[in-house]
Parts: sequence; C-alpha cells; structure tokens
Amino acid sequence: MQTGAVARERLFNMRMSDDEWARLERLAAHYGLNAAGVIRMLLKREDDAVQGAAPAARSTKKGSKR
Repeated sequence: MQTGAVARERLFNMRMSDDEWARLERLAAHYGLNAAGVIRMLLKREDDAVQGAAPAARSTKKGSKR
C-alpha cells in the first residue's frame, strides 16, 4: 500500500479534447465517481481483460494453421 506522499509522485497531467472530457464526465456521473476513479476503474477492467486473454494471445501464432 502506498502512502499519500508516494502516490503523489505518480501524478501526471493529461490534456483532453472537449469530446473526451464530456465522455469522462458522463462516465463519472454514471458510476458516481470522480475523473480519477473512472480512469482507475477502466484501467483495472482493461488490465483484467488483457490478463485473461494473455494465454490465448500468446498461443496463437501468425500464419499457423491446423
């Protein structure tokens, strides 16, 4: 677990278009989160999906046929 001081070292700025910001605000309102919470949720969801798909992705080779 990170302390508040350590977590702040990983702070970054992100420029977003008006459309991207509107999407983020809609998602935040929908899930009842702030912008950072939405980003964390989406990162976890996508990472979980990648981790679940990783074994299948590694076993498929381009050009291999059965």
